[in-house]
Amino acid sequence: MTSFFQAATEVSGIANPLDWTPYQKERMVEACREMALFHSENSSDMGFLYRKHNFDPSSLKTERDLERLPFVGVTAMKYYLLTSLPEEKAVLKLTSSGTKGQKTQIWFDEESLSRVQSMLDGLWVQEGLVSSEPTNYVNFIYDPEEAKDLGIAFSVKNEQRFAPARESFFTIRKNKQGAWEFQAEETVRRLREYAKRGEPVRILGVPSFIYELLVALENEPSIQLPPKSFLLTGGGWKAAEDKSVTRQIFRELVTQRLGISDENMRDGYGMAEHSAPYIECRHHRFHIPVYNRILVREPETLAVLPVGQTGLLEFITPFNAMMPNLAILSTDLGFLDPEPCSCGWAAPTFTLMGRGGLVKHKGCAITAAEIVKRD
Repeated sequence: MTSFFQAATEVSGIANPLDWTPYQKERMVEACREMALFHSENSSDMGFLYRKHNFDPSSLKTERDLERLPFVGVTAMKYYLLTSLPEEKAVLKLTSSGTKGQKTQIWFDEESLSRVQSMLDGLWVQEGLVSSEPTNYVNFIYDPEEAKDLGIAFSVKNEQRFAPARESFFTIRKNKQGAWEFQAEETVRRLREYAKRGEPVRILGVPSFIYELLVALENEPSIQLPPKSFLLTGGGWKAAEDKSVTRQIFRELVTQRLGISDENMRDGYGMAEHSAPYIECRHHRFHIPVYNRILVREPETLAVLPVGQTGLLEFITPFNAMMPNLAILSTDLGFLDPEPCSCGWAAPTFTLMGRGGLVKHKGCAITAAEIVKRD
């Protein structure tokens, strides 16, 4: 299978995915063509969809051609398991993190998992987030020992390979009744202990839980974490923004109460159905790595909108042979930024505006609001 996906494997492993050179862009289109051909031949669902739209995968030759790539709606993946390889090829099976309604299943074969890991490697290296210094982790997410198949739990644990873990503490665990519970007091104790040790601390996880901690520290002495400490949020901001705290205020509180500098705070974006990574740059803008494309579609006509106009975000990434999630139409609203970022990366950026539609898919951030125990 590796020889079939030469372009997909190459583009997934590009060393500097935020450069967007002409060669990188050319290989991205070739990778999409490879993957579209494979899914059309190995997934009856995608074969039907392509025929319905009179789409020939071999016609993908330019960037503009990607607009014609038939997409799968994100909601469909919550109800239907779409695969292009037999189940025995799956080496990892994850689910989305919502506790109510339908959950998405996302499967990876060995080579596809290797490709998405390579994507993450290149992005973290280029952003300067990889360290060889022993690090203490405080993870504001479900303990993966008790949530083994949960996508965000896997992601957070996976991110620990970018700095060697001295200790790793997960703040959300099951209580004696078997219900998930945020361990607020133990979390504060751990952070104060780590602050005294002098080793860097990496805080990973859901913004709403981290915000609850910041509120708990309002009338207590602040914690001054060691230099090179770092915060990466992920899993969505809905529950935090419901508390009327902007991302700017959130970052200011992190600096005041935990001592982490603004440039060492980043937000990550992703979804189980898409799986490819996005991380804010030091100026807090989301760049699009060269192995991804984002199209913005008008919600009613699904026409592709120009840069700067808000619509539904479509995500394209050619890494997964196990499932035909090459092109996914999300329920997230956003737009492509008209002005380049001053951080220096050539990759374009996008801005998230929230969820569209009348029904919001409940993910880990909304779940967090339901779990947090208040006085």
